[in-house]
Amino acid sequence: MKHTCAGAFVLMLAAAVVPAAAAERTVLLVNVPTEPGWQDMAFLAAVPAATVANDGKPAAIAFGQGGVTREIEDYLKRYTPRAVYVVGPRPAKAPATWRALTAKSADSAACALAQTFWKSSARVVVCRDDDYASALVAAALAARLRAPLLPAGNDGMSAAASKVVKHLGAKQAVVVGPAVKAAAGLKRQHLTVTDLADAKAVLAWLRKAGLATTYLAAVNPRDRSHTSIKKLSLAAPLLAAARDGMVVPLAYDVRWKVGFAGKDVPKPKAPPGKQPARQRKKQPKNTIRKRVGRISLDGQDVAFMVTSEARGRRSRLTVDLNGNGSYADPGEGPFAMNDRLAIGKKRYIVSLGPKGGPGKCDVWLTWPPVDPVKRDLEAHYRAAGRHPEHLCLVGFPDAICQGLVPNGDKDMTTDLPYANVDDDIFAEIGVGRLIAENASLATLYASRVVTYEHLLDPSWQRNTGEARWENTYTKLFENVGFRKSFRHDRSDLKWIEKPVEPAPGVKGTRGKRAKEFDQDSPLTRTAAMTHMAHSWWKDLGQTFSWESTALLAPVVVESGGCLTAVLDRQSDCRSVIARLFRNGAVSFVGNSRPGIAYQEQLRLEFWNGVLAGKTIGQAHRMALNSMVVTTLETGQQDRGPNHYQLHIRTLFGDPAFTMHIPSAPKSAPAKVSVAGDVVSVHAPATWWPVKIRVPEDWKKWADKDLYVCRGAGTYAKRRWCGEQYDLEITCVNAEIRTKRRIKGITQVQTPPKGLGWRGKYHVDEHPDGSRTYRWQVQLIDFDQITGKITARIDRIDYRIEWQ
Repeated sequence: MKHTCAGAFVLMLAAAVVPAAAAERTVLLVNVPTEPGWQDMAFLAAVPAATVANDGKPAAIAFGQGGVTREIEDYLKRYTPRAVYVVGPRPAKAPATWRALTAKSADSAACALAQTFWKSSARVVVCRDDDYASALVAAALAARLRAPLLPAGNDGMSAAASKVVKHLGAKQAVVVGPAVKAAAGLKRQHLTVTDLADAKAVLAWLRKAGLATTYLAAVNPRDRSHTSIKKLSLAAPLLAAARDGMVVPLAYDVRWKVGFAGKDVPKPKAPPGKQPARQRKKQPKNTIRKRVGRISLDGQDVAFMVTSEARGRRSRLTVDLNGNGSYADPGEGPFAMNDRLAIGKKRYIVSLGPKGGPGKCDVWLTWPPVDPVKRDLEAHYRAAGRHPEHLCLVGFPDAICQGLVPNGDKDMTTDLPYANVDDDIFAEIGVGRLIAENASLATLYASRVVTYEHLLDPSWQRNTGEARWENTYTKLFENVGFRKSFRHDRSDLKWIEKPVEPAPGVKGTRGKRAKEFDQDSPLTRTAAMTHMAHSWWKDLGQTFSWESTALLAPVVVESGGCLTAVLDRQSDCRSVIARLFRNGAVSFVGNSRPGIAYQEQLRLEFWNGVLAGKTIGQAHRMALNSMVVTTLETGQQDRGPNHYQLHIRTLFGDPAFTMHIPSAPKSAPAKVSVAGDVVSVHAPATWWPVKIRVPEDWKKWADKDLYVCRGAGTYAKRRWCGEQYDLEITCVNAEIRTKRRIKGITQVQTPPKGLGWRGKYHVDEHPDGSRTYRWQVQLIDFDQITGKITARIDRIDYRIEWQ
């Protein structure tokens, strides 16, 4: 199709679709089995139908043998749909008001959907019914064009589908995927046929039409059969449809931390006869442990040996690649953490150590590295004309790998590399990862997050919660209209076994509490929850676990606990995050390794962004870039606590989601203003000293008071100090984005000692030729022991010298 005017094409899009009389707040339920089946294509055909029915916010949920689960029922109760359609066999105990669309094949399902949700359409989208990757792209495109999606078989389009095309009065067919035989039949029906071979062609076509694509959902179409948890990719077109986005298939045969175990090499036997004690003492103790085994992977089978010191320190891998019994030939090692090992035609990333991956193994191998995946994504960015504002990675790392970054004898898992598109270390893209316990729950999550505005309810939308050690964010939430936060602590957990007081001659017991809050807790009725305690991937410490059954309001959850975002320790991919999403959460951000004091900057900057109305992806990106400035300030680009904390902070969920904020700020946050060559940094209108909830680990302060100071739009740079508490310095980031180059920056005033900046600024270059200059400013000095402000400035100016 020749496009003479992008504006005319957009107008044509609006006029091309005449939807049938389907009420807004329509839910489509599709019976989808665990294994690959035609129902997968039926679900993808339901995505554009749900998009048309719901004015761009599709609600389509896959269900399986479990039928309509309690979590789906909870969503339906909150969403209050005016119409529910079931594609395929009806679930047990379905209400009589639910309308069934009879379908015994992908073709019959697509035809039924097209006839139900369109009176007419000038356009149809077509893909092969056996090409799942193309169908994922086609579903998102059809939703974007508000057109029906029709699958075609090996012999082309069926007679029934051809009849539907004629009935709709279609004039154009957009064919997605290679070698679709339907094209010839469509031309015989006098339709204009546009062939788009893949996602890059689709993005280029949309760009030519003047339709910007600022959101991408990346999937691995092989998750239909090759991953631990299958078909999470079904959620991707729903997210793309609601965000004016597109789906990008990344069809890699991923090997994510595949583990191989060995056996100890027997120690040499002592020579016969008893040695003198003096001689035994002189012999050095052998602390080197050796383990041998075999790596069988992708048709290759080779012997390996891992040597390590106590507790897995300085682990090294050698591999007998040529099978000659030696481990010393060229290319056979030794390999350390994060080195590349070539087996066959692939170069695997090596992970070692006792916690290098799932299970009790000696070596774990991962392929592909992030670099080729990023190059694949960047080819799509070029087709679209720019990198996206938001990128959602749909699936666990066995579908789309995380980055692996060495950290001494250990490694860090991170999604940070996907946020970067240039040579500096600043993030350009808001990246989130969607995980779920199964495909049904992934599509439930996607439907929940894109229909969030319809789920808002006075019973929870102004509530926030703080859990365990966290109690310092209440004023920040209250400043934008939330009620005073509910404080959850261990004492709020119910007793499983009540304690027994000791009596004469009777031994007392401490009792046992539940690991998580239950349905009665106010935390089930909050819009935002922030948490801090000892944690791991099985639970948010003394708050919520991967076995929790409490159903949640659509809540944004943020945690400073350790290891909550770990995705490389469970071979079955179980995660407390997936359980949060199952039970109602819409977002989660946490740490993929043990969190440290330095994370407070990331935590506060994330909430600064969210409470300012940014998407969670933008807020996460803002937090990362704030930490990048600190990393550069301290020279920790390659190692150090700031480098570590920067990489382990991970966002989960749809990055384009925006949380409802009840009101504009009551007290003005910190801000930056620009007037000519002067940049002014303004302190927040109000500072809030807060007495903290002292963690049990800070034994020196168990019976003493400690304070922190909070201000809207500010953040705390933390470190553990000699007095055994987290010492804070409160700062604001000064930023200016310009296409001009700066020669120098000068601080105009002379503030009290310690306040102001440290004389450094940092440049973030952007692909469009502009650049952002950033520097840190301290506006207050606060005594955490007395809770008193000792010095402050309300404004400080910086003069710019332009090149």
